[in-house]
Amino acid sequence: MNRYLRELRCVYCDARFAVGPMSAGCPTCRSATFASGLTPTYDYEGLRRDLGDGPLSEPAEGLWRYRRLLPIQRPQHEVTLGEGGTPLIPLPGLAAELNAEQVWIKDESGNPTWTFKDRNAAVTVSKALEFGAAAIVVSTSGNYGASIAAYAARAGLECMALTYPGIPDGTRTLIQAYGAHLIVTEPDKRWEVMERGMREHGWYPASNYTDIPTNGAFGHEGYKTIAYEIAESLDAAPDLVSVPTAYGEGLFGIWKGFDELVRLGRASGVPQMVACVPVGGPLIHAIRDPSRPIVKVPRAPTVARGIGGSVNSYISIAALRAANGIVAQADDEAIMAAQRTLAAEGFFVEPASAAALAGLRVLADNGQLAQGLRIVLVNTSSGLKSLEAIQAAYPERDSPPSDARQLDGLLAQSRAQR
Repeated sequence: MNRYLRELRCVYCDARFAVGPMSAGCPTCRSATFASGLTPTYDYEGLRRDLGDGPLSEPAEGLWRYRRLLPIQRPQHEVTLGEGGTPLIPLPGLAAELNAEQVWIKDESGNPTWTFKDRNAAVTVSKALEFGAAAIVVSTSGNYGASIAAYAARAGLECMALTYPGIPDGTRTLIQAYGAHLIVTEPDKRWEVMERGMREHGWYPASNYTDIPTNGAFGHEGYKTIAYEIAESLDAAPDLVSVPTAYGEGLFGIWKGFDELVRLGRASGVPQMVACVPVGGPLIHAIRDPSRPIVKVPRAPTVARGIGGSVNSYISIAALRAANGIVAQADDEAIMAAQRTLAAEGFFVEPASAAALAGLRVLADNGQLAQGLRIVLVNTSSGLKSLEAIQAAYPERDSPPSDARQLDGLLAQSRAQR
């Protein structure tokens, strides 16, 4: 038994509930225009006392080395594919560009399905097993569906993945290769199909299915381990963490991880969180107007498909407010330029991930980024998951060179285009 796990708490109204399969957020403060997610609480004082000066982690596979701060009761329910332990690598060129003391990239593309979603999936699928589920359903724009499909396969659970037209070919193939049933529907119809499957077939929800995103009560806990790993690598919390953001589970989870380190006496403060979004997204409006914590906007096309939502969650607002956070919005041109910059540093990230750098550049250009900061960019997924946005820029040549003179000319042309 995890003796440190206590209860579920509403992020907004602080209502408390027993740990259980509460998938639709807090019933206490829900209204027609507002909903808040739930998050587990732990006995931090007891854990701090028991740990003393010892390590937070323990010998275990994947992120379960932090099991004392994860919401699974029994180790036999823990599902892992070896996720976590991803590298934190310095980017001195970007530090110079942003006038920062140091910039690092937390490269989550090293996870089993090449995305930070694997941390969420490990916890979510483990919790589904603990609750006795036989099948799991996920609504996805791509990455999360592949991740849940992989972990469901590992756990022996049937998986239904609901998506909408335009899913990248590579991600679609991954989802089906893992044995999941791929169901393509309209973006706003996914919730209806998902809710019906839960009601009629007992599917366990791995993702949000409500009109106002409340997310699951457990999956975001997996993202906390990113904060633990960053702090272990740096022996301290950084000054700022830049996170591509849609519904905000990653943003909230990483913030919560740093907040827990403060509670445990292992960090002196929480870094400022930057939520990076496409231009015109709902989060920028919600953070600017405290009277409208939930905002809906028309769905707009973006190369950063994974973070192109039309409504924000309250947990993203809560994390930003607690961490003196800021929303940075970047257009498609800036996002693709950031992708090219990171590729020149050796990191091929998907467009949604490139928003972490694109957003910081916008803040720097607007004078909103202080100098001398220690900054971490979170690369949420590999660019191989979404090649469509960039591959047109690198076409195969119609006429290969036939001699050395032609080769010299082609090389000169290629260098000029860089």
